[in-house]
Amino acid sequence: MSSPSHSALITHTWPPKQRWSLAFPINNLRRYLTFITQELAIGASLILKHPFTPPPVPTWPLHLALFVAMIRVTADHQEHIVEDISDIRRLIDTFFHYLPKLPQMRIVHLSLPIPKGGRSFPGVLGPLEHTETGHRPLPGQWISDSRVWDRIMGMPIANTVRNCKDPFAAREGEKVIFYTHGGGYFICSNATHREMLWRISRATGRRIFAVDYRLAPEHPYPAALQDASHAFCHLTDPTIGCGFDPENVTAAGDSAGGGLMLALMMYQRDNCLPTPSKAILLSPWLDLTMSCDSWVTNSMDYLPCPPKSEHKFNPISFYCSGRDKIKTLARHPYISPLWGNLQDLPPLQIQCGEAERLRDECILYTYKAGGHLGPINRLPFQKLEPTGLTQAGTSSKKSGPVELDIYPGMVHVFQAIPFLPESSMALERMLDFMERKEAEKLKETEKTASNNTFDVKGKEGTGTAIATVEGSVSPAATLKAEGQVGQSKLSESFGHVKEWDQPRESLTATA
Repeated sequence: MSSPSHSALITHTWPPKQRWSLAFPINNLRRYLTFITQELAIGASLILKHPFTPPPVPTWPLHLALFVAMIRVTADHQEHIVEDISDIRRLIDTFFHYLPKLPQMRIVHLSLPIPKGGRSFPGVLGPLEHTETGHRPLPGQWISDSRVWDRIMGMPIANTVRNCKDPFAAREGEKVIFYTHGGGYFICSNATHREMLWRISRATGRRIFAVDYRLAPEHPYPAALQDASHAFCHLTDPTIGCGFDPENVTAAGDSAGGGLMLALMMYQRDNCLPTPSKAILLSPWLDLTMSCDSWVTNSMDYLPCPPKSEHKFNPISFYCSGRDKIKTLARHPYISPLWGNLQDLPPLQIQCGEAERLRDECILYTYKAGGHLGPINRLPFQKLEPTGLTQAGTSSKKSGPVELDIYPGMVHVFQAIPFLPESSMALERMLDFMERKEAEKLKETEKTASNNTFDVKGKEGTGTAIATVEGSVSPAATLKAEGQVGQSKLSESFGHVKEWDQPRESLTATA
């Protein structure tokens, strides 16, 4: 693939000084005041009723109930509060612009180069690559805790990138996180996620490389996939990029960003491109058909109900280039990875909340991949009978090991809510997963090297190793591995999810 002739441009090392205006049209003023009044009234009502009326989920503290209620009011009334997407983005950007920026943060804004003609990505990205003029910058950021940043910047540059001119090139032995943010593919940015990314960096001791991919409806599928592909190439390019070995890259993303990251790894696999060594997905949006039952049963979540196709803020319509293309594209594996082929993917950790609308598609993906539940799954409504379930540590024959953590009582992307103890626990689990998989990879490499050195007779396949999950997990807290999921249900513990009309593998769309 061709490479650009220039390296990334550092635009600034702190969020830029911009003129932010709240000067919305005067005729909308009454609409905004009504919305604010509703928010205050709901907040006051919850505070007064809290001692006498339990919250929607009994384990919720008052501050979580207030947070969810405020977000739900905003989501449920967005069509009446704002007139178009630019208003939504302006409100969100203004809010996060004025949030205090912690001095412990290190943020470096970059403009990543995309060469003329792109990098010749094949398949679905080919037509977009041909339109690249060489003048479109791709915004990206390094986000890190200051102590982590200072420690890493003091390390020597890796030998493989000695001649690289990028000042933020990979350090010797450094592990990095590549992140794509959520927001339904049409809102949010790295700025809206910087506090969570800073906490992830602090908890894991790693820098985070995040990309501000283009948003729908101005840039529908596959624009976001193309931007994520270019960002990963920059991160791993040893000449004009950062030069990270893909084995030292952990992919991560939340909500739509989690689905995008999984789609990226599927695209890389399908086109024989390097992939990250592992991935961590936080409440990933894996099924844009929105057909799992938890979209209806988990109405306590702050995510709005599945929008009608004619809704003017329908993210599915935005991402699929219009309502008339939803039926054609919604099952495409690069849009809804749940419908794709799960073979030969890196190991995954999926984190979701018991009370969120995306719960069932996370469970179904884990089930289809032959994965298992992690140790954080003490759900009051789950019996998890051991009958018919495999023992913990079983590795899928179809993909890398998949482990699913379901956090009791938690909502969508609860990791972004800093006052929750479950949020801190989830970040610790991220580090635990990365360190375990890296240790397993090192052990496998050493075993392979040993087998290549000594002639072991009478044993076939001694140079391979299957990664398994360490630690004691109840055999009951696992999921059954199936070769195909056709006409399938999960156990009654999880509730009815969906019965498929045909084996899922046969539904994979052609890229």
